[in-house]
Amino acid sequence: MKHKGQVLLIAVMLLATVITVVMTIAFNSTTETQVIKLEEDSQKALAAAEAGIDAVIKQSVNSSVQINSLGQFNTQGITGEAQVTTVSKPTFISPLLQKDEQYTFYLSDYPTFANPPQPGDLLNLFFVSEVGQCPSIEILVVTNTYTQERYAFNTCGATQIINAPTASNVPTEIDTVAFQWKTQLSVTDGIVMFIKVYGDKTKLGFKFEPGRPLPSQGKLIESEARTTSGVVKRVQLFQSFPQIPSNFFMTSF
Repeated sequence: MKHKGQVLLIAVMLLATVITVVMTIAFNSTTETQVIKLEEDSQKALAAAEAGIDAVIKQSVNSSVQINSLGQFNTQGITGEAQVTTVSKPTFISPLLQKDEQYTFYLSDYPTFANPPQPGDLLNLFFVSEVGQCPSIEILVVTNTYTQERYAFNTCGATQIINAPTASNVPTEIDTVAFQWKTQLSVTDGIVMFIKVYGDKTKLGFKFEPGRPLPSQGKLIESEARTTSGVVKRVQLFQSFPQIPSNFFMTSF
């Protein structure tokens, strides 16, 4: 009887082990299937969101496109929306400009060039965003009477090259970007500003004083797609208004 009890115990232990192994395999298989499904849905949602960007970028401002109206996605149960809006806020940060690159900044509403800055509106321009860099910048302001105002700064020598009000080494943070230098320009009746970077790379920061919103500098395109399993993908793109070639207006001093 003693041996029969031991055999029964061993059999129960073996059965428990087998059940555990089978359940583990089944659980892993189910988990892998779910992961694969989520990865597939993630790829589909991303593709749908990107398709929304492609579709709405061709539309006018304040337009929108429904994701499920786009070709192959209208039968896959993917929902969402892509829309295009203007960006207008008190501050603006340019992309990182490399040596000899130029940025076109609109001082008035594009494309009508209405609502230029009025007397008393001063533009704070921030530069030197990269640690250890000392770029020089050249500025050309075109007014609505087609006059031109030109300025330049050399941050390496801490000097103004021509015309400009004093630039100062005043560390300032705008939208999480740290700038080392700032200058303030009177841009009354200005419609567009061209800033060219020499020497080293930098981003540019802009802010009116007093703090009224800056003119819109481009379009914000946002797209969100959602699958039936709840996977959500969002894609955002900023498209600036036309950037005029650097040699169109700018020449060396």
